[in-house]
Amino acid sequence: MEKISPEAQKLFVQLQQQQKQLQAMDLQRQSLSYQKIEIEKALEELKKCDENEEVFKIVGPVLIKSTKKKLEEELTELKNKIEKSIEMISESEKRLGEKMDSNQQKLQEMLSGKQPVGAG
Repeated sequence: MEKISPEAQKLFVQLQQQQKQLQAMDLQRQSLSYQKIEIEKALEELKKCDENEEVFKIVGPVLIKSTKKKLEEELTELKNKIEKSIEMISESEKRLGEKMDSNQQKLQEMLSGKQPVGAG
């Protein structure tokens, strides 16, 4: 069995690290998506309330009285921040995926004995 070159070993380790990063990004995106769904549900419930109806929000272990308008504003702002975060994570996932595809191709070329593209 042929010995794998140090460059190929380094690229393989890099691919493993990139795969872990991609998994972490996916988990973070999923978590934010769940938070967004919860906020959307809360906003739907707030729309059912009258303007003068008492509403509360949870802050740690405490319920705090608030106004419908203020809660809607806070939740909408939080939803927008989450949407931007999800978008940024998705863009990062795409870039990382493209880099991984390129590195996988380079590694396959190295292991098949071909000169990788861009090697000189």
